[in-house]
Amino acid sequence: MKVQQAHIESPSNQLQESMPDIEPGVINPFPGLRPFTIDECHLFFGREGQSDEILLKLSANRFVTVMGYSGSGKSSLMYCGLVPVLYGGFMTQTGPHWQIITSRPGASPIDSLAQSIVDHLLTRKKIEPADVNIHKSIIGSVLRSSSNGLVDIAKYLQDERDENIFFLVDQFEELFRYHENNDTDDAFNEAQAYVNLVLTAVQQTKVPVYIALTMRSDFIGSCSIFPGLTTLINHSNYLVPQMTRDQKKMAIEGPIAVAGGRISQRLVKRILNDVGNEQDQLPIIQHALMRTWDYWLVNRDPSEAIDIRHYNAVGKVSQAL
Repeated sequence: MKVQQAHIESPSNQLQESMPDIEPGVINPFPGLRPFTIDECHLFFGREGQSDEILLKLSANRFVTVMGYSGSGKSSLMYCGLVPVLYGGFMTQTGPHWQIITSRPGASPIDSLAQSIVDHLLTRKKIEPADVNIHKSIIGSVLRSSSNGLVDIAKYLQDERDENIFFLVDQFEELFRYHENNDTDDAFNEAQAYVNLVLTAVQQTKVPVYIALTMRSDFIGSCSIFPGLTTLINHSNYLVPQMTRDQKKMAIEGPIAVAGGRISQRLVKRILNDVGNEQDQLPIIQHALMRTWDYWLVNRDPSEAIDIRHYNAVGKVSQAL
């Protein structure tokens, strides 16, 4: 399957100087502890090119598991890296039309999946708000009826025969927590049924269903209790690499420039030094920068860039929470 390269050139070191003058204050360009959303792709920097590798695996197998340590940016990479590429039609032999459903297993995996599908139908104005409960009940019953349930739902979702249906299951490790926290036969059967839905959807070829999971890498051993899942993940996975210092620098400077702000180079270096090589600091950086931006917006002098005094005032990376 051909995949058109979706790599976007990284911003140069002169990004801030090249941006047009924008008055800051409309948005805070940092999401804090949560992941970036699809609507915040213009603020997502530092992972350029990585979605190409994920796309290649997804196109070859119609499945990929994206793994990484907690706080590595898996969810943000999918929402702001892969999803826009799919909508952009870079998987050239699949056709340009995609429906994308995002879900998390949560405390009731199949019900959560059914709710995500209902939310998707609502967004596309395929059902009325008054009919949500009945549609959720019907979809849940279809998903529970057989391992082919997700394929049946995907076929129902298609507006055109060649339309691709992509399910993004974020934080897949919640399925294992659900099983562990509810140590009963019913809980195991529900978790197994959920896995079977994924396996069957990927293995069949009649309906163009694509599935991506994000999962914390420390849960990989838990996959072994579900037959077939380990084999599937071993066949198509992507381990999110740790960001380099230059990539972290880009993730700091890029959003600020887009939002019309400026940051001093001495503060950029200070933040990078404070973080060091700690693997789980990306959400903490985003949270510290979110608070620093808010403080700077209210307390800045005219034409003053975001600087060390603003960063110190919110407690730096170490005390920003």
